[in-house]
Amino acid sequence: MLAALRSRRVEKLPDHVVLRGRILFLAEDAGLVRRQLEGQDIDWQPGTKLRDNISTDEITPAYICYYYDETLGDFPYLGLKCGDEFPITRGSVKRGGFVASVSGKRRGKGSSREQSPYAEMCAGIKLVVAENIERIYRENCQNLGVLTTTDFSIIDKVRRGEAIPLSAFTAGEGEITRGIIEHGGLFNFNVARLQGKIVLSPPVTPPRPMTLGEKIIARHWVVDPARGKIGVPAVKPGDEGFVVTDVRFSHEYVTPMAAIFFEQLVGQDEKVHDPGSILMFRDHLTFLGEAMTPERVKEGLLDVALELEKKQRAFAQKQGIRLYGELRLGHHGSEAICHSKILEGHAEPGMVIIGSDSHTPHAGAVGCVAFGVGTTAIFNSWITKDVRLTVPETVRVVVRGEKPTNVTA
Repeated sequence: MLAALRSRRVEKLPDHVVLRGRILFLAEDAGLVRRQLEGQDIDWQPGTKLRDNISTDEITPAYICYYYDETLGDFPYLGLKCGDEFPITRGSVKRGGFVASVSGKRRGKGSSREQSPYAEMCAGIKLVVAENIERIYRENCQNLGVLTTTDFSIIDKVRRGEAIPLSAFTAGEGEITRGIIEHGGLFNFNVARLQGKIVLSPPVTPPRPMTLGEKIIARHWVVDPARGKIGVPAVKPGDEGFVVTDVRFSHEYVTPMAAIFFEQLVGQDEKVHDPGSILMFRDHLTFLGEAMTPERVKEGLLDVALELEKKQRAFAQKQGIRLYGELRLGHHGSEAICHSKILEGHAEPGMVIIGSDSHTPHAGAVGCVAFGVGTTAIFNSWITKDVRLTVPETVRVVVRGEKPTNVTA
């Protein structure tokens, strides 16, 4: 455990929370949204149509993700389309003093980018209300400490400044999710876990025939991180807990935000846990200078994007982490593509590998359990060396017939 966290005071949120601020209704009517931004509080009724299917690309368009710190608080909902209009401008949500954001169905669909809930949080949003909320976006909110609910009766309680039971946000959740919400986010939850204040119930799965993946997960299962106890006899689909990792990697779209989380919450001069098992890659934005439109360059976005590379390089150097960076000496390009390099040079049978890239499961080809994770999970893994996991179901594929001559699998 990192020395800086041994005596860190960690407390649960109070049993009741009071959310003070205005409520922003993301309606289909652009004029209605605009009036709220200008200071009018509306008396929303169910007949007023809310925007459905708000994607993370509407919350934070891709070019906004070049920012990686609190500056993101200037940008939530910049891509929100209401009718044929985009009523939200830079800084308007933050200036509005909103504490809650309300929308319709499928809130947070699309990309799993964590910049979206982080931008909302930095703009002052502490509560997201929607008819239903996409799983990854919802987990990202919870990991950051943003409350979520599908209970629209909460809206009137916020308006009246009432104390809302925290149980309203934890009801029906599993042991881990409930603990994360109660501690105000994944970081505080993990610190409490490392200090031995939280000991999760290990799987009670009796010995059973297991797949290769299940055997790897069982062997890596974290029973008690405070005592370093790892491994259980068996797991089954649906078991939820943490597994210790063998390789953790991230790229320049994710590393900088994770780095500022680490520096702010752990300490500027603190060291990550086991830097030798962490890798970083400069491979997603290497050719951005050639691809970005002149208009975006003129807006200064290329300079902003280049800061991602600089921040990752500085953090890797300070922490002693292996960085696959840009090619130098006249050759433009990347030293390696993250998911390919992991498979070719780092993955070994029996490992658990996590990465900030959706192609991370490629490493499973050599007998690993490998999967992609978000910014907060990467940041927390630098502290704990483990990651949250639910044992997945296994799909069996049966191929019948003769193998064509040009198939080698």
